Amino acid sequence: NVLTGRLEAAASADKTAKRLMTVRGIGPIIATALLAKQTQPERFADARQFAAYFGMVPDQHSSGEKVRMGKMSKRGDRYVSSLMIQGTHAVLRQMRPDSEQPDDRRLQRWVSRLGRKEAAVRLANRNLRIVWVLLQNEQTYRRQPGNGQEAAG
Repeated sequence: NVLTGRLEAAASADKTAKRLMTVRGIGPIIATALLAKQTQPERFADARQFAAYFGMVPDQHSSGEKVRMGKMSKRGDRYVSSLMIQGTHAVLRQMRPDSEQPDDRRLQRWVSRLGRKEAAVRLANRNLRIVWVLLQNEQTYRRQPGNGQEAAG
């Protein structure tokens, strides 16, 4: 596809897009879509608000001291959120059941506990929060093998 080729070329030429593509589930199409939305990280107080901008946080139905978290709110940018979900579904499809990687084990727990679709949504939320940190600090995402901790460096 010609359009996909152009997006890949644009993403490979942009240093911010390259940084975003270091996150599993984010490729050239998602990276360029995020950049096209002009999502300056300083507009958001924290990563949760950034994810909420794209509709990737749970709805909250609270009163008094009771806090009830619902399903993901369907507010926000539907285009980017649907791209993020598609990207995370690709990650889940490529995940090997016998993998010993800490990230894969976490995803396997999410899939077994929540189901495939909800795990994809949870990973999309997590990825958007990571994107906020990468944009805020101008860092590259890297997984630290063995201990399950992520780092931006």
